Amino acid sequence: QSWKEFAITDIFIIKATQSGIDRNKLIAGDGDTPYITRSDANNGWDSFICDQPKYLRDQGNVLSVGLDTQTAFYQPCPFYTGQNIQVFSSPQLNRYVAAFIIPLLKIQLQKFNWGGNGATLGRLKKSKILLPTTPACTPDYDLMETYMREVENRQLEEYISIAGRKGIV
Repeated sequence: QSWKEFAITDIFIIKATQSGIDRNKLIAGDGDTPYITRSDANNGWDSFICDQPKYLRDQGNVLSVGLDTQTAFYQPCPFYTGQNIQVFSSPQLNRYVAAFIIPLLKIQLQKFNWGGNGATLGRLKKSKILLPTTPACTPDYDLMETYMREVENRQLEEYISIAGRKGIV
């Protein structure tokens, strides 16, 4: 299998979030839309909120990236965000491709810090990640998806085996 470096912008369309709501400006009320922050916990999901009529939701099937906190998560469904979140989209993205790419993206994010080498969108756009390629030297999304499906299946088999030994299933 061949691998090649790709600029982040060769793989993703990068846009600022459509919402970017400060917590103190949220309309109170329970809802079913995730509110994504720059936290490194729970997929960035802070809470579930009601509709926020003054703000647009970001579409799902994207990555949410907090540059200043070096966080990156796959967001499967529409969401609102806090401040300073970038949204990475790609027609080839799905949860399996995201699971393959996110660790590689986080490696690039780790080189940024709060000091003189802070994370900026410009610096991230210049970053590159190494990906498997097709014979045409394009990212091999099918290979990424197949590999991550296999990883998921192995993990599920292991969990089922453990649960069976413990009498849970």
